[in-house]
Amino acid sequence: MQLRGLQGQWLHRRVTRVTNPSAILCNTIHPIVVVLAGYIESGEGGEASVKTRAPTSGRKVGLRLLATSDLHMQIASYNYVRDEPDTSGSLAKIATLIADARREAEHEGQLCLLMDNGDTLQGGPMAEFLAGQKTRMPNPMIACMNHLRYDCGGLGNHDCDFGLDYLNRCLMQHEMPVVCSNIRAEKLRCVQDEVLLEREARTSDDETVTLRIGVLSSLPDKTAAWNRHHLTGLATLSDPIEALRRRAAALRGKGADLIVVLAHMGLSIFDEGPETQNRIAEVSALEDVDVVVGGHTHLRFPGPDHEDLENVDAARGLVHGTPVVQPGASGEDLGQIDLQLRQGSRQEKWNVADVTIRLLPVGPKTEQDPQVACLARAAHEATRTYLRQPAGHIAKPKHSYFALAQPNPVIALVAAAKERVIANAVAGTSLADLPLLSACSAKLSGGYHGPDNFICLTGGLIELRHIAGLNPYANQVWAVRANGARVLEWLERSTVIFNTLHPEAPEQLLINPQVPGFRYDFVFGLEYVVDLRRPAKFDVAGRPIPGNSGRITQVTWQGKPLDPEQEFLVATSDHRVGGGGLYRPFSFDEIMLDGESPLRRALVDYLKAPDCAAVRSARPWRFAQDMRRQAILLTSPDAVNYLNDIAALSPETCGVTKDGFLRVRLDL
Repeated sequence: MQLRGLQGQWLHRRVTRVTNPSAILCNTIHPIVVVLAGYIESGEGGEASVKTRAPTSGRKVGLRLLATSDLHMQIASYNYVRDEPDTSGSLAKIATLIADARREAEHEGQLCLLMDNGDTLQGGPMAEFLAGQKTRMPNPMIACMNHLRYDCGGLGNHDCDFGLDYLNRCLMQHEMPVVCSNIRAEKLRCVQDEVLLEREARTSDDETVTLRIGVLSSLPDKTAAWNRHHLTGLATLSDPIEALRRRAAALRGKGADLIVVLAHMGLSIFDEGPETQNRIAEVSALEDVDVVVGGHTHLRFPGPDHEDLENVDAARGLVHGTPVVQPGASGEDLGQIDLQLRQGSRQEKWNVADVTIRLLPVGPKTEQDPQVACLARAAHEATRTYLRQPAGHIAKPKHSYFALAQPNPVIALVAAAKERVIANAVAGTSLADLPLLSACSAKLSGGYHGPDNFICLTGGLIELRHIAGLNPYANQVWAVRANGARVLEWLERSTVIFNTLHPEAPEQLLINPQVPGFRYDFVFGLEYVVDLRRPAKFDVAGRPIPGNSGRITQVTWQGKPLDPEQEFLVATSDHRVGGGGLYRPFSFDEIMLDGESPLRRALVDYLKAPDCAAVRSARPWRFAQDMRRQAILLTSPDAVNYLNDIAALSPETCGVTKDGFLRVRLDL
């Protein structure tokens, strides 16, 4: 961890228990299920039309594109936090779908290509374990992808989370080309700006032709801020849209018949403001781009996740008339785009005539490919052994089921661990004179990641696997300097997660479903009140709303009203410092401590000598006492066993949603 002076010098999943905890294969095959299909008719105008008009006659070629995205090192369907198999998605299950899709394509006479859209090497306990090993064992994810014969792959922002040296060592093991069109880094020697794949295909008149498929890829340009501790001085990221525009035109000039973009970004489901990170709509509108594979947001397309967006046909999988697919994260779906290319004469170029876009989801009974499981078995067992190591003890159960309804002991524990890291780092320096606060998000609170995105620690021995559950991301503990006004803005920005509550509306949701829990920060060391009768001061993109004064009231520090000019040192994460969650990023001069200080290590160190009394008493916030409102909290069905913890809110269970959330009505 680097220390700077005052002037800036320098997932827990709910699963069905299986008798044999080492078994990772299911016993029955789940058939491929077509969720949605889209068919584009060639023609003029309309958002559902192909961008280029294909000839109405001539010979045809069938091309099937298969895509994965955001695998996050989920090779087998296994819950490492609970140390038992589960029924979730995984690459091993996706492998079964790939084999079926390839057989079907061969039967139909289609050329079939398989591509990956990044965020592949980070995201779970196995990834963390492998990145921390000094021995350079083969990466099991890449071994599995080689076995599955991927044709091409792109990078995701989280692939940079362990540094460029580690990333390069992993990528060198790939047998497929790896492309990223908007990053420049000498250490990533095998990453190409563009790739032109040449593949033979059979035409409708039974001739063999060579198709030239150009592949581009892009990272969100904010990756430079999110991973600044790994990328500063070592890599340069350019605007993805301009990079793709330039490279697509170059590939077209080299004779590409089709251009596919692996865009590690999603569709904006709301206006993200001038610094949007999800720019699939812009990518799809580029003249030379024919097909787009999306990712990053962990949402699905086609499908209801993206209904009612401008220039988007969510039923058929079209954005600005361009075929787009975005499979779910962690091996939940295989994306499939079936293209019919038509050529009017042998002198003309190939054009997209018809397209069908599908998501092929895995299910609880989808069989895992035994060879993929075998390739990962050594790393799998080594990870399990590592995660069984003791990390500490807690006296009483702690859970996150009601983290957005009242102060939560899990969040307080994480905040205390972060605070101790920073306090130890600044001891004996001028920074120790600043009062210390700790900001911690509500990432384990359901939301986008479903009813399994909570944690429950039953008390007693805590193992490293539980630590992995407490912090599912590879976050670092950093510290920034912020005055009272900036901290108040921070708090107001966080309350966007709550809906404005109205009287006599018992079915209204407490939480805005567009805002995931990791965007909501609690700040420990202050005391404050959240009044949900009042509208939020900011919109979901973090822009001030004219006329709205905000929801945060009665803010005090050490029993006195918060002084806007008071300077604080705030323990937080590298993600938040870089503007993650659509927050205002901190400048270089405002960052007081950065570097390698993993939050998981901080939690382990804290549990060796926890301040249990401080954690129990850490109640920085509360809802306004006189709101007289009712609202529905969506939580885990397991929360029904802990309703006494929120007895003061008069909880009333109201059934389970189609997504599996328990509905609990609260009196606020």
